Amino acid sequence: MKKVNLVILTLLTTFLVVIGININAQADQAGDLQSAFDQAANEYHVPKSILMAVSYNETLWNNHGFEPSVGGGYGVMHLTDVENSTVSALTTAQTAAKLSNQSLEKVKSDDAANIKAGAALLANYQKSLGFDINGGPDQWYGAVAKYSQDTESNSAKLFADSVFATIRNGASQTFRDGSKVTLVANGFEPETSQLAALKLSKTNNLDDNYPTNLNVQYIPAAHDAFDDKGDYGNYDRSDRPRNGLDIRYIVIHNTETSFDDAIKLFQGQSYAAANFMVRSNDGQIAEFIRPNNVAWHAGNWYVNSHSVGIEHEGYAVHGGKWFTEPMYRQSAKLVKVLASRYNIPLDRQHIFGHDNVPGLEAKDQAGMHWDPGTYWDWNHYFKLLGVDFSKPSKVHTNVITITPNKATNLQSKTEKLTSGKETLTKAGANFVYLRDKPTIDGKLITDNNFKQGKSGTTDVSDWSDKAVYGQQFVKVDQKGDWTAINYDGKKAWFYNPNDKNVTTSEGAVITPAKKTVDVYGGAYPDESTLAKAGFKSAAIKPFAQLKAGQKYVADDVVKADYYNSTLNDETKEKVVSSNESYVQIQFNHRIAYVKKADINYSK
Repeated sequence: MKKVNLVILTLLTTFLVVIGININAQADQAGDLQSAFDQAANEYHVPKSILMAVSYNETLWNNHGFEPSVGGGYGVMHLTDVENSTVSALTTAQTAAKLSNQSLEKVKSDDAANIKAGAALLANYQKSLGFDINGGPDQWYGAVAKYSQDTESNSAKLFADSVFATIRNGASQTFRDGSKVTLVANGFEPETSQLAALKLSKTNNLDDNYPTNLNVQYIPAAHDAFDDKGDYGNYDRSDRPRNGLDIRYIVIHNTETSFDDAIKLFQGQSYAAANFMVRSNDGQIAEFIRPNNVAWHAGNWYVNSHSVGIEHEGYAVHGGKWFTEPMYRQSAKLVKVLASRYNIPLDRQHIFGHDNVPGLEAKDQAGMHWDPGTYWDWNHYFKLLGVDFSKPSKVHTNVITITPNKATNLQSKTEKLTSGKETLTKAGANFVYLRDKPTIDGKLITDNNFKQGKSGTTDVSDWSDKAVYGQQFVKVDQKGDWTAINYDGKKAWFYNPNDKNVTTSEGAVITPAKKTVDVYGGAYPDESTLAKAGFKSAAIKPFAQLKAGQKYVADDVVKADYYNSTLNDETKEKVVSSNESYVQIQFNHRIAYVKKADINYSK
């Protein structure tokens, strides 16, 4: 049967670039924002705690350089202005500008104006719903829910509940100059019955396999025969983990299309679909494929067999600039539920991007995807998961975690990030560049399977010369401000003054037990075992080699297995396994596997 599940979905060929949490615009000091919230709250009679908590839940008080989000939102209040749109939810900046008697451009480019416009919009909602404009914070639940722009009651409720939870718990955000914006905790119960005044529809097909605060909507992906020759899609039915295939990875993607268009693709003849997708503006989750089934999402059949894929609505560099906070928050909630359900560790060895997935063989490497991209905020995402990579190990070790300092990871005068001919912002970039020697004049390294005979590039899609937040490597040398690691079978250097771009960690380390050791894109049984089971063609070849003396950070020791599936539900699926063990390692930008028998392994 033709393995069309290895076909890479064309809609995901270009990916979202976002700006990380790093306020970098006109009012980039805490005092400026705090004052702006005070003035706007007083002028429009909006409780300051409501105004600040709404902003925090939209953007974490981050104006993102006034670049638009993937949902077309601007500034700390995430006021939307989508070109040529007549949908009110996508034109809130225009409405808010009129209500606050300001120009649209000022609302989209100035913190104080943006906050003032957001306050005017909230006040307008409070009045239009018939609620007291002078009411206490507990009387603003309906207006807050309406600010979410959701048309479904569950999503609007989730946003409002999150806003009032922020007020109860308090919040703070540190700025580039070290100052903070703070919302002091204030415990009270809001008047949740106000939600009924919005007269919103109920979310269809809510999936009761998940907590209600996740708001998961079940929208089945296609599972059909596409011709009479065995061609089918968009996933394989399975019975994980009861059939022996453990679910050990969660792969983070973004779509390069709208939420609604992705639904159409996953329900059509696309040969690909993820298990879940998260909507940009409100974090609404769609489940397309139950996790017990194998989704065709990662372009690597071994990783697919052992993973769950989560897509995030998002566009390419020119279509949007940053992921929204509701998307991050709901995605993290989903990951925590899945991780608990399937015993998946909350670390970057098990929760990683599509850009961290290797091709099965050398010929597959160049075509592997690079989403969710250089600006996905792994630091913030894992903090939402309850993990802080910046906390150093108490034990002295040469294992380091890449934790880029946004002020020092890219040398401002000499290093840049590009997309074609366009120079992109450096603010919030989640990686460090890797060079062949400890100097800015050193060539950016590259992978021979990616760009044969050429140095690496500054292009956003070039994954071969970038070590990303949360990845772990072994520190093998230090010269001045430059640190060396073993990466992709070679020695690679990155700028790391006073260790500002790394955190000391703990972890297992492997070294080759012989002159060279083969590196694989999956942990498959050997060819003879597969041949005996009738799957000789499934055997894979190594795509790289480790050299004697090199050191890499290891994670799981896994038994070799191969999953064979079928469209015909009456035909029993088959998992072929062997006693051979592999060790998963952080090889380069992507994970990889080496045979345990070939390496020295130490905790």
